[in-house]
Amino acid sequence: MRVKKVKSDNKSLMKKIEADQTEIDILKVRVEELEEEKARRDEQNKNFEMKNKELEAAKALKEHELYMMNKVLENMLGKSVEQLFEEIAVEEIRMKR
Repeated sequence: MRVKKVKSDNKSLMKKIEADQTEIDILKVRVEELEEEKARRDEQNKNFEMKNKELEAAKALKEHELYMMNKVLENMLGKSVEQLFEEIAVEEIRMKR
């Protein structure tokens, strides 16, 4: 009787081991999928960072060009661009009145 009980317990434990092993295998596959997804996203992030640096460099260049154009205008007109903007704004207000 005792041998039968041990054999029965052994069978149930073997089934549990098989079920656990199946779950472990499923989790291993899921981990691999997540690692692949992480690698893909890391690569995508690198690409975004490179694109961001390119855009920042282009923005800095445009800002410098705008600054230089303002300096050229100020030099040609003999007044600062801000001063000219203020004069134009005052003129527009006078015209509206």
